[in-house]
Amino acid sequence: MATMRDVAQLAGVSTATVSHVVNGTKKLSPETTEKVLMAIAEANYTPNTLAKSLRSGQTHTIGVLVEDIRGLPVAGIVSGINETLSKSGYRMILHDLHLLEKLYNQYEQIGSYRQRINNGVSLLQSSNVDGIIYVGMHDRHLDYLFDPMETPLVFAYSHGTQQDTYVTYSNQDSAADMTRYLLSKGHERIAVIAGHPHSYPTARRMHGIQMAMQQVGLVIPEEYIRYGNWEYESGIDQTRELLKLPVRPTALFAMNDLMAAGCMRVLNEAGLRIPEDMAVVGFDNREIASYLQPPLTTIQLPTTEIGTSAALHIMEKINNPSTPPVREIIHCSIIERLSV
Repeated sequence: MATMRDVAQLAGVSTATVSHVVNGTKKLSPETTEKVLMAIAEANYTPNTLAKSLRSGQTHTIGVLVEDIRGLPVAGIVSGINETLSKSGYRMILHDLHLLEKLYNQYEQIGSYRQRINNGVSLLQSSNVDGIIYVGMHDRHLDYLFDPMETPLVFAYSHGTQQDTYVTYSNQDSAADMTRYLLSKGHERIAVIAGHPHSYPTARRMHGIQMAMQQVGLVIPEEYIRYGNWEYESGIDQTRELLKLPVRPTALFAMNDLMAAGCMRVLNEAGLRIPEDMAVVGFDNREIASYLQPPLTTIQLPTTEIGTSAALHIMEKINNPSTPPVREIIHCSIIERLSV
């Protein structure tokens, strides 16, 4: 049975450092934290959660409230949360709000389910959780949804106010990076198939695209901007409209992979070669992206990293209530395939 001292020797750190990682009582460097977590895994060390609960008055249980486990980013985020919590001796209770069919692609209508969300919070609180992580299916502001509570709360894949701790990614910077990538490949006539016009990610991604274009003295013509609804069929419909233009774009930036798949179907049916006649890029790196012909260049969402960071932040808030709120934005990466 490995002890904390065994882990410390393996990691080459003090037992106090191991204790800080296990209990989340002090923010350490990522390198030190990773070294200790690797030593914990290697030694198969299991913290004594019962003894810790008796000493601290905490249950060492975190409630995770998800909009729907089937939502695109949710499983990866929950995996990151669970792995990080278990390494630190915490347990996780998951409550699924089952909002996938209810919201469908109208993610901004989450406010209609405010009572359902607060009922979920109450259910987790009745299990005496030390803290709650709320995991969204879609990045947007959610602080107005929650009744006042004393239980520490962290948002994952969504935003709170300046007084809240949240972990998400940058829609704007990611879209700007992809636009610069297309520009670097010689594309100046770039069309956009966006999501819902009133969606937060749509607005931020559009701003990033336009910003990157303006930095090189270019502007996207109004007729090159088409609004879909995040679904495959809207990618089909909007691409057909773009192909009617007298001057066609040389690249299509679809704001998610499902719409990009619709784009590619229409281009193939029209006898256009991808990427020789027209390049296509997406966003999200869904599983479908690598199976399309040609495989789709897209943006990788840092879902596991968001979950890992959210778990570290909730443990920090529990053990150090005076910790100031953290607003963490994790960088996305471009997955380069053959569609450009």
